[in-house]
Amino acid sequence: MVADTIQSTVGRRSAAPVPAAVARARAEQRVLLVLFFASGFAGLVYQVCWLRQLGLLLGSTAYAASTTLVIFFSGLALGSWWWGRRAAALLRPLRAYAGLEVGIALASLSYFALLGAYHSIYGSLFNRLFGSPVAFLAAKALLAMTMLLPAAVLMGGTLPVIGQYLVRRNDETATTATLLYGVNTAGAACGALAAGFLLPAAIGYRGAYATAMTLNVVVALVAWSLDRGKAPVSSSEQSASPAATGQAAVGDADVSLRASCVLALLSGFATLCLQVLWTKMFAQVLHNSVYSFAAILVVFLVSLALGSAIAHRLCRGGGEPRRVLVALLSLAGVAVAAVPFVFHGVTGGLYYVAAEARWWAYVATVFGTVAVVLMPAVVLMGTVFPYTWKTAESRGLGPGETIGTLVAINTLGSILGAGLAGFVLLPTFGLWASVKTMGLLYLAAAAVLAQRGEVSFAWRVAPIAATFLFATVLDPAGLRLVRTDASKNEIIYETWEGAHGVVAVVRRGEHLRTKVDNYYSLGGTAAATYERTQADLPLIVHGAPQSVFFLGLGSGITAGAAVAHPLEKIVVAELIPEVVEASRRYFHKYTNGLFDDARVRVVAEDGRNYLSGMDETYDVVVADLFIPWKSGAGSLYTVEHFTTVRDRLNEGGLFAQWLPLYQLSKDEFFVIARTMLEVFPQVTLWRGDFNPGRPIAALVGHQQAGPLDVEALVQGFRRRKGAAGADRQSALATTALFYAGNVTADRDRYAEHIINTDDWPVIEFSAPITQREVRGKAGSWFVDRQLETYYAELARVAPPRGDPYLAELDDDEIGFVEGGRHLFAAKVFQRLEDADRSAEHMAAYAARMPDYMVAGADQNDHPPAADSLDEL
Repeated sequence: MVADTIQSTVGRRSAAPVPAAVARARAEQRVLLVLFFASGFAGLVYQVCWLRQLGLLLGSTAYAASTTLVIFFSGLALGSWWWGRRAAALLRPLRAYAGLEVGIALASLSYFALLGAYHSIYGSLFNRLFGSPVAFLAAKALLAMTMLLPAAVLMGGTLPVIGQYLVRRNDETATTATLLYGVNTAGAACGALAAGFLLPAAIGYRGAYATAMTLNVVVALVAWSLDRGKAPVSSSEQSASPAATGQAAVGDADVSLRASCVLALLSGFATLCLQVLWTKMFAQVLHNSVYSFAAILVVFLVSLALGSAIAHRLCRGGGEPRRVLVALLSLAGVAVAAVPFVFHGVTGGLYYVAAEARWWAYVATVFGTVAVVLMPAVVLMGTVFPYTWKTAESRGLGPGETIGTLVAINTLGSILGAGLAGFVLLPTFGLWASVKTMGLLYLAAAAVLAQRGEVSFAWRVAPIAATFLFATVLDPAGLRLVRTDASKNEIIYETWEGAHGVVAVVRRGEHLRTKVDNYYSLGGTAAATYERTQADLPLIVHGAPQSVFFLGLGSGITAGAAVAHPLEKIVVAELIPEVVEASRRYFHKYTNGLFDDARVRVVAEDGRNYLSGMDETYDVVVADLFIPWKSGAGSLYTVEHFTTVRDRLNEGGLFAQWLPLYQLSKDEFFVIARTMLEVFPQVTLWRGDFNPGRPIAALVGHQQAGPLDVEALVQGFRRRKGAAGADRQSALATTALFYAGNVTADRDRYAEHIINTDDWPVIEFSAPITQREVRGKAGSWFVDRQLETYYAELARVAPPRGDPYLAELDDDEIGFVEGGRHLFAAKVFQRLEDADRSAEHMAAYAARMPDYMVAGADQNDHPPAADSLDEL
């Protein structure tokens, strides 16, 4: 229709248009559509980068993310409204559009300067306002506003301004706007694909940001060049609307402008609500990496673009708007309410999608699954809002104002949807009831609209009948949200639904564990020995800690182990509030009174953000086992985060970053080690267990380089509750065998690996691929023989008897370190069914260790300890 619009415009300016003029008009139309596609692409790249960077500054909590999103959408709404009202007065709308694109690039460039300035003042704001959540959230909103609002306001103006240029008759507004909106949304889908799968992984977030700015500038230059040599377009050239000339407006007695605005608001609200809800829904069956979320967003945007294309065709047809809208709303309501059932059917009742597939097969399956489940509903939803331009185009407003006003109202609805979905609907009603409510909202709108106009009896009854059906017979409340394994006697104790996901406490046999989003275990009582070691080991190695900070709570067993040490301050930060509640209710007897101890402060906050904001310092910082491929986890392995941790350590302090080696490749482990070596003057490696198939280890960053203080270690061992009578041999034998080597002494091994940074978080993008390749049996974790070989090489380059870190140990005590390596090797060869080599290493272990640590060592993943440490 844009081509028809341009052709009719040419016809008005020249009584006998020549074919060359028509060809030029059509060529210009194609160029403008390409430009608007590129503008949508850049806009989504910006949005992804902004959410990422502001998440690092303001924290990765759901409230901070929602605040950023609300600010961004507010800018779009304000820009659409403001520029829409002024579009008719623009003499050169194409030049104005070019100016908007340049302005977006400049405003985005200033974002970098503001970000640096805000990093310098954020700590002060955090310390002053952290105890006042409302004031602190307002301060975060103000920071986000000054960074995002200028660019967002300019982005919001692009559609009404370019629409004003292309439309010369009001009754062409809808056909032109729907085409532009669809093309721009398709560009946004491609931008989401590039920002999620390609650009940051290849060139970093700054590179992705620069790509978007370059696109804006190119779009502006081309648009400006198209306007060269053209006469200004006066408002008198705008054809009057039928209403202004006394003609009956299309649908004048059909759908009012007020009804169009209400539908635009409802569409924005429901669309963003459902995007949030369905993302949480798919989190139950996907591996929840940056790629998974990008795939959902891409399918969502492609579906909205298809919906706009359908609306474009409907606007060109001759159907009565009220009847069309009643049909669209009814079909959308049914499709939305049916999604929970379709989802359960496609996933086989919450089974992990493509569990054994390799990377690209997994990606293809995810895209296909999301498309099958969501695309019908989202396409129908995506048709409703663009079609409201049809019902509003002949109401006496200019095309730019019509487009801008409805976009602004639709975006306001999106703001409400984004906020209410995570913080009201999910906690109050739950996922399935919330999705059903959105479906019923569409059906209610259809029913109301059908009763107020000439609509067939069938379409009057259809939305009411569908409402009754989904409220009674097809109620999704009976669908489960947490999958249990009956063969393992799993029982759900309690489930919480919140903005961060679905948290459940599950009993399996005799043991409890906490799960997030079905497939992510945060620990439990079955692994209590190992979880306590994650606290005990760094605290004992330090020797005399007075304070400790735990980044992550999980079950609470690790932090609870610290209660047994004579500490003055224990701070625990946990991102998910429901996880704190789960630990408090169900793990109380396993956490040593963690929640009742006056020395303990448990905060529901992004741990990285808390460390960077608060000016408190600690003797020991313990970072939990994070799932490396989960979205956001990569930021906990970056040089910026490690630098913050180092700056929060007291003199002689330690930072223990625990790593699940059974979820990392060797290269990924080396990247993390290389990154820590960049920050800490000394890095050592400690085993957390002797399980060759699922090993954990801690990279320990030392605030100061120097040898292990053996006397302090022995005292630290004795300081632990129940270990006061331990002798030096018990303390060192129980502790030193966990020592794996001096990473700093072997630093050349890691030099060729990339440093993981906030700008280029390689772990975040590589770990999900590794996970799929391993599941598809085409890759391997850093376990078994591979890890045993690494330990042996580390001992060869920095042998324990020549390791400067072990300088204060005597020969027998060095033997404890060597014994630990032999014990792990024995376990590896036992697992590989190489009995001779396993026995050889077990004999070497036995020759170096006290008798009480030998018996049964070949049967346990945690070696026997002194009587005083039976509690371990």
